[in-house]
Amino acid sequence: MNVLNVLVTGASGFIGHNVLLRAPRDWRVTAVYHQAPGLDEFVKQHGLANVCAVRCDLTDAASVAEFAKSNASFDACLYLAANGDPARSAERPAWDLTLNTLGLVTLLERVRVGHFVYVSSGAVYDGLNGPVTPATPVMPLLPYAISKLASEHYLRAFAARSKTVGSYVNVRFFGAYGPYEPDRKITTKWMRAVMNGQREFTLRGNGENLVDFMYVDDAVDGFLKLTSSAGFSGTVDFASGTPISVNAVVQTMAKVLGVDVAIRHEGHTEEYIQFHTVDQTMRERFGVRPSISFEDGVRRLRQFLEQR
Repeated sequence: MNVLNVLVTGASGFIGHNVLLRAPRDWRVTAVYHQAPGLDEFVKQHGLANVCAVRCDLTDAASVAEFAKSNASFDACLYLAANGDPARSAERPAWDLTLNTLGLVTLLERVRVGHFVYVSSGAVYDGLNGPVTPATPVMPLLPYAISKLASEHYLRAFAARSKTVGSYVNVRFFGAYGPYEPDRKITTKWMRAVMNGQREFTLRGNGENLVDFMYVDDAVDGFLKLTSSAGFSGTVDFASGTPISVNAVVQTMAKVLGVDVAIRHEGHTEEYIQFHTVDQTMRERFGVRPSISFEDGVRRLRQFLEQR
């Protein structure tokens, strides 16, 4: 597919910033954002002449209708807009549903897209143990996971019934880390702490719960590959394939900085992940293989933080 006109929602977020930096310069990218300021300046600073930043509240029908007057159709869409804090969904489920699902449906009702890539979440496997794939039956209880799963079904329905979408991919993404991520994320939060001299960390639980995230460059390259792969419709898992324990996250940061740290444990964690994906579609069909090791990624993150 020769992608010419691409919509990126959630463009002011962590993944969005990196997508704009790595997207082919011959793509015409409409980068939608809502509340986070500074995207115009970011685009100008990095000389992204192919990117047009547009402010639009996807959860507001009038705002989306106004946007659609001059943006009625796109060759492809990479949908990144979402609630960026899954843990808060437990206390604010209606707010989470609005951000994760209502925004998507409001856009699908008003804009036509040839190929739609929806960034869902590995959280849909909430409550499961062991190996999982998109064929695994799911019944999540976390509101964030429920709204992500509902959005997957809405996209499939719009493709099948309303025909506002051609082909589509629901990507159950297991996470990334790297430049421009929120300060609350453990990788940036803990890296800053170690760089600032902290030598003792207290982790919830035993620290052996796994995180299967990848360096953001690998993640973005995968998303861009999917965005340019029209014709395939379905659901895929996207993970590094090399999960790492929370204890090892801290230990690797200490190793990269050449310091010793002490790790203490207390209580328990509500996010003790006990599932891992064995889906090979990203590798076998799309040729996407994350290649940046966690240690190398931590070095790159350190360099970025030092420069800032």
